Amino acid sequence: MNGLTPLSPLLFPLRHQPCSPPIASLALPKANHADKAHNKVIVVFKDGTDQKDITKAENDVIAQGGEITQRYTSALLGFAASLPDNSVQALNIHPRVNYIEADGPVSAYTKNLIGA
Repeated sequence: MNGLTPLSPLLFPLRHQPCSPPIASLALPKANHADKAHNKVIVVFKDGTDQKDITKAENDVIAQGGEITQRYTSALLGFAASLPDNSVQALNIHPRVNYIEADGPVSAYTKNLIGA
């Protein structure tokens, strides 16, 4: 037996699909119109990442012309930043970064079910 099951043809393509598109393909919101070369992102580190690794990444962002706009230490480990494209690419391959996500406005959507 080759180790394949009747469902293998259905599952095989899924195993090789990325969970999310690479950060380079995301349309990231720009920080502001005055500085069009900067992207607004949230950088989330893997659980257990040492604070010194996060601080070093923050310092690297600042050294490359970026700005840390928020730090996250409770629900997740990471920071929000406005940073140039080259910083996004460097963080995207950082071994302790779990994921990078575009930062932008978020709103809750509710639907009134009473009287509907």
